[in-house]
Amino acid sequence: MSQPGASTGDATKSKRNRNHWRNKRKENKLEGGNGQVHQEVDSAAIGRLSVTDARPSIPHKIRRTDSQEGVKAVPPPASLQRISETTSVMHLSSVPVSTLDISDSSMRALTQVMNYEYLTKVQAATLPVILEGKDVLAKSKTGTGKTMAFLLPTIEALLRETSTPKTKRAVSALILSPTRELASQIDVEAKKLSTFHPFRVACFVGGTSMSQDLRRLRHADGIDILVATPGRLQDHLTNNNEDLVARVANIKVLVLDEADRLLDMGFRRDIEKLLAFLPTNRQTLLFSATLPDSLEQIKRLALKPGHVYIDTVGEEDQTNLHVDQSVVTCPFEDHITVLDKLMHAHIQGSPSGYKIIAFFPTARAAGFMAQLFLAAKYPILEMHSRKSQAHRTKAADVFRTQDNQILFSSDVSARGVDYPGVTLVIQVGLTDKEQYIHRLGRTGRAGRDGEGVLLLSPFETPFLNELKDVPLTVQTPPGGAPPRIAPILAQVQTKPDLRQAAEQAYQAWLGFYNSNVRRLRMDKNQLVAMAAEYSRIIGLAEVPALLKRTIGKMGLQGMGLKIQTDTEAFNKPRGGSAAPGGGRGGSAGGRGGEGGRGGGRGGGRGGGRGPRR
Repeated sequence: MSQPGASTGDATKSKRNRNHWRNKRKENKLEGGNGQVHQEVDSAAIGRLSVTDARPSIPHKIRRTDSQEGVKAVPPPASLQRISETTSVMHLSSVPVSTLDISDSSMRALTQVMNYEYLTKVQAATLPVILEGKDVLAKSKTGTGKTMAFLLPTIEALLRETSTPKTKRAVSALILSPTRELASQIDVEAKKLSTFHPFRVACFVGGTSMSQDLRRLRHADGIDILVATPGRLQDHLTNNNEDLVARVANIKVLVLDEADRLLDMGFRRDIEKLLAFLPTNRQTLLFSATLPDSLEQIKRLALKPGHVYIDTVGEEDQTNLHVDQSVVTCPFEDHITVLDKLMHAHIQGSPSGYKIIAFFPTARAAGFMAQLFLAAKYPILEMHSRKSQAHRTKAADVFRTQDNQILFSSDVSARGVDYPGVTLVIQVGLTDKEQYIHRLGRTGRAGRDGEGVLLLSPFETPFLNELKDVPLTVQTPPGGAPPRIAPILAQVQTKPDLRQAAEQAYQAWLGFYNSNVRRLRMDKNQLVAMAAEYSRIIGLAEVPALLKRTIGKMGLQGMGLKIQTDTEAFNKPRGGSAAPGGGRGGSAGGRGGEGGRGGGRGGGRGGGRGPRR
C-alpha cells in the first residue's frame, strides 16, 4: 500500500538511484592523487574494503588498492563547521551532500533541518553500496556519522516501496540498538530526516509502557520505522503480541547498530529469535566498532552470502588525539577520596565551565557513588540501568544541554550518546581496552580538547598491560583542599538509604571482579578478602551477607562469605543487596550474580553475572 502523501517525484527519483550509482561506477576511471590508476572492484565481490577517506571528485565510488591504502580525500576547508556535536571535523570528507542522488524530501531534511553540508568518511564509504540495496557489514566507530549512514538509505528504500503493494500498517524498517539512550537518539535523528516524508517513526525501549507501544502500533497510520532495544522487542514477541509479529513479517530493512555491544550485553539469543520472525528477502545493515568472534554467528544468520564488508577504521589509533590521557594509581582505600580531589581540581581549573563523566564498573557502584557525592553537595546526575527510563531521559537532557554538570554512569553512556562539551572523563576501576577507548571518546569531540583519567588500585594494574599502545602518562594523586566526601562516608552505616546502596554496591563489586580474577592474577580467596576491604572502604560496619544461591552462582562456596539467613532474606527490602539480579549485564561478566543477562567477555554462566549497565 502506498504511503499517504508520498511524493510522486520522490518515488520516481528514488527509483533512479540504483541505476545512477551503477552507471557512474561504469563511467568513471578511478585515479589516485599520485596518478596511479586504482582497480575498480564490483561491490558484490568485495571481501574486504579498507576505507580511510573519500575523494570529493568521485563521491559515489568505493575503491581498493593492492596496498590496502584505501580511499583518500582532500581535507575539508579549515573553516568547515562540524555537522553535529558527535561528528568532528576530523571525520568529515570533502564530499558535498548536494552530490547525493537522493529524493528531494531527504535532501531538504539533510540541508535545511539537519544542516548537513558534507558527508563524513563513513557515509561517503558506505552510502553508495547501501543505496544499491546490498547487505553491508560496516566496521565503524561511534561519533563518525554512522547513524545517518544507515538512516538515509533506509528512508530511500522505504520511498521506493511506496509504489508497491504493502501490508496494512506493516513495519517496513527495524533498527535495533543496545541501549535506551542510543535508541532514543536514533529515533530523534530518524524523525528529523523524515520531516518531509510521510513515514511514521516510533521507539520501543524498556522502562516505558508496553501498552503505549501497542497503541502506537495499532494507530491508523501504523509504524514505518521502528527503533527498539532487543529486550523490549523480544518482550512483545514472547508475550504473543500477534500484531507486532504480523507487522514485522514483511520488513524491508533491518539494521543492527553497535552489533558488538549488542552481543556484549547478552542480546545474542534475543537477536537470533527475532531473526526467525523476519523475512529473508530483506536488506540487512550491520554496523560494529569491532568484529569479535562472537559476531560470526549473527553474521551468518542475518547477512546474505556475498554481503559487502567495509572497514572505515583500519589500523589507525582508535584513541582520541585531542585527549590527554593519564593513569592515577593509589591505595584501594583512597579511591573515593582521590576521585573527590580529581573532580575538585578539575572544577577549580575550569573557570569557563566543566562537564565531567565518571564511569564505574557496575550500575550499583554508579548508584552508590552518586548518592554519596550528592550528599556532599556535588551536582551529580545518575545514569545506569537501575534508574527508570524517565529518570535516564531527564538526566541525559540536563547533561546534554547544561554546563557545570557531573554524570556518574555505568557503560550505558560509553558509546554513541551525544553529550557535547565533556571536559573530563574519569574511569574508576577495572574495564577493558575496548570500553576504555569508547568511554574516553565521550570527551575531545568535535575537535575540542579533553582529558581522560584512569583511576586504579595496585591490584588492578595488570590491566595496564592491555593498554601498552595507549599514550598514558603517570599522574600522582592530586593534593589540594580537604575532601568533601569523608564526612559523608562516616554516615553510611547510620543512613538507611546509603547503607542499602552500599550493600548493593558490595555484591555488584564481588560479582564483577569475580569474573575478572584471571585478568588480575588473583585467586578467589584474595578476591573475597578484597571484597571485604571494599565493604569497609564504602562505609559499612560489617561485610554484607549474601544469599546462598548467589554465592553458589559465583562459585565462591567455602570462601568464608557470610550467608544470609532466611529471616534476613525475608526482611530485606526488595532489590536490596540480597537480590540476585535481573536486568542485563555488561562487557566483563558472564551469567551469574548481580546483574542478569550479563555480557560475554569475562566469563560463562557460572561466573558472577555481569553488572547491569
